[in-house]
Amino acid sequence: MHSTVPGEADERKLIIEQAVEAVKAGNKQPYEIIIKQFERQIYTYCFYILKNHTETEDAVQEIFIRAYANLHRYSSSTSFSAWLYKLAYHHLINMKKKEGRWLRLIEHYKDQQRQQQVPITDTVTHELMTYLTTEERHILLLKAVEQYTFEEIGGIMGIGAATVRKKYERLRKKLIERVRQKGAKVNGTISGANKTY
Repeated sequence: MHSTVPGEADERKLIIEQAVEAVKAGNKQPYEIIIKQFERQIYTYCFYILKNHTETEDAVQEIFIRAYANLHRYSSSTSFSAWLYKLAYHHLINMKKKEGRWLRLIEHYKDQQRQQQVPITDTVTHELMTYLTTEERHILLLKAVEQYTFEEIGGIMGIGAATVRKKYERLRKKLIERVRQKGAKVNGTISGANKTY
């Protein structure tokens, strides 16, 4: 993730680290600071994977409960943000594994219904996201939305940075091809116009 205001990211990191240390020391109240700092981002991340508001709300709640329960395992040698996303990633993977075929069919039906009720631009984005595998969606969200490096994404997902880079390039080409098939203009972000590694 990045900040447009110099020093803002460092200040935010310090606030989070202080809150983490206070919670580890037995003061539960500062955990509210952590939730407020990350709730919206984690919700967005989970929603793009689960595509269901109720499931997303439950997942976000569970992720923050698990983060609280495992806070003693967090070390400031990595950013708290990356640690939290790693926890979220594994929770979502486990949720997806538990989903049966029947539940996926129901979810597909619900998606069709929702697509009829959302604006065109949301429908295009939604269609492109559903075209990707769950793993590809994780990589795209972590890279394009949260702007983590390939090394950080590798740490979150438990795979090598070079592997993440290759998978990202493949999914980028896959999306470009899909957009071309649909006859739409290729967006600069997807086409790699603002590629940063």
